Amino acid sequence: MSAPRLLIRKAMMNIQGRVRPCIQVQADVAPNILAKLNEHCLQENLFKRSSYSQGFPAGVPTPAPALVPHLNALIKNDACPEITVKTILSGQMHQAQGMWELLAFEYIAQRAFDSLCTLMATVAELGTETVYQPLGSDLAAFAADFAADMAAAPVTIAISPPEGLANAA
Repeated sequence: MSAPRLLIRKAMMNIQGRVRPCIQVQADVAPNILAKLNEHCLQENLFKRSSYSQGFPAGVPTPAPALVPHLNALIKNDACPEITVKTILSGQMHQAQGMWELLAFEYIAQRAFDSLCTLMATVAELGTETVYQPLGSDLAAFAADFAADMAAAPVTIAISPPEGLANAA
């Protein structure tokens, strides 16, 4: 299986008499994952501008300082494109107003591809069983300690009548 990759094509194109910067992004994934994505996940959002109107969450790669104002402007713009599994797999093109907007869309597309990779990890697990074990815990050692404690101290249960009732025995 080949590693997933995001193909990015940039060009200056003549659109309605004006030369504009354009960018196309397209995800290239393994055929077996592609089939599962096509079957189950085409409408899943990878980037929705309203989700990022307050900024990007912690852990997202920090954009270059020169890009930040242009990125914020693109995200606040109603014309900011959303990216779904379907659009990134089939190839999504964006006609930018300028080079900074083109770079801002490229940054957004890269974050959408990060989300697609997370989604693909889940799709690859469809039809399988996984086990979750918390980080930093040794459950086997805990189980052994618990079993040793239970074996060392036999449990005796004394049954007595509730308070105020006579013992019938």
